[in-house]
Amino acid sequence: MPLTRDMVIEICGPMDDFRIASIIGTGVTPAQLTEAKGWMAADDVLGGTLGKRLDPSVARLIELLRADEAEWDDR
Repeated sequence: MPLTRDMVIEICGPMDDFRIASIIGTGVTPAQLTEAKGWMAADDVLGGTLGKRLDPSVARLIELLRADEAEWDDR
């Protein structure tokens, strides 16, 4: 089933139309978007704490979802 705007909002919550279009444009499924949200809730997103390897499509979704998060620089 192709991902729709309403599905993105249902899974991720409100966000701007550009980000929604970017997510839909990746061609991922609703299940992959849900998985990305699950990884983001994990303590260590890219460290593999869920016991499996991160799918490249899911990794791209995480990048898109985190695009506006503040980056911390400890320098």
